[in-house]
Amino acid sequence: MYLIVGGNGYLGRYCVKNVLERTDEAVTATYAHGDGPTFSHPRLTWARFDVRDPQAAAALNERLEEGAKAIYLAAYHHPDKVEENPRLAWDINITALAGTLNALTRLSCLYYASTDTVYGEGSRDRRFLETDPCAPVNAYGRQKALAEQITLAAGYNVVRFPFLFGPSLVEGRPHFFDVIRADLERGKPVEMFADSYRSTLSFDQASRYLVELVERWGACPERVVNIASDGPMSKYEAALALAERYRLDGSLVRPISVRNNNAIFKARRAESAVLDNARLKKLLNLDEIRLEL
Repeated sequence: MYLIVGGNGYLGRYCVKNVLERTDEAVTATYAHGDGPTFSHPRLTWARFDVRDPQAAAALNERLEEGAKAIYLAAYHHPDKVEENPRLAWDINITALAGTLNALTRLSCLYYASTDTVYGEGSRDRRFLETDPCAPVNAYGRQKALAEQITLAAGYNVVRFPFLFGPSLVEGRPHFFDVIRADLERGKPVEMFADSYRSTLSFDQASRYLVELVERWGACPERVVNIASDGPMSKYEAALALAERYRLDGSLVRPISVRNNNAIFKARRAESAVLDNARLKKLLNLDEIRLEL
């Protein structure tokens, strides 16, 4: 049995998809608001769950089979919003995480989804190893780094994701990817950073590798794993890959510099954060990891 906390987010829905496609396990996936997702499957149960409610966490635990496998995706994750609402972000990202981990007593393993922002400022040619010290440049990164320590102290695993890119599976919630595609289809130019580099993956790839880690290892002996592509890629290059994939006009994608447009964001961002993925490749016996759209 799988528990996916935050199963109705962009990555969460792909995790649900890949667990259902790649295993025979039943899945309980949580959502935070509204009447719940319309997507259904015979092995899928949706559960409304507020991570800040200790009683709800205890009730969620009662729904689990002994030895359940968990993927924890819930977070208050937009860096600008974290800066604007630091107490709410702390409540969700730190206090609620600790309480939920304490309440979930029936798990055989849990993987906490973290981010490349914990590493801090990098460069196109510098690949961050899992053993490198964390030096985040904003409050969101600092909270994620602390959340990692809470997760590790509880005996669980951490996976660090790069910039994730791909079509949304969430009803009524298009992703950045969908907005870019729609603009290009209308012949509207889009501006993308050409001098900021990440180890970009699709949502489908990221969730697939995560599910493969859980299935192959359970509680993985490598406590922290970067889930990332082989090479550095700018968002400009990712948008060009999107245009090529859907046979759209790549000349409409215009390169801009993050250094000349830093006023777009309220919270500071690291210009580049490229991840080393040798550990992931060894764990899953992979030779190459390229962005797949």
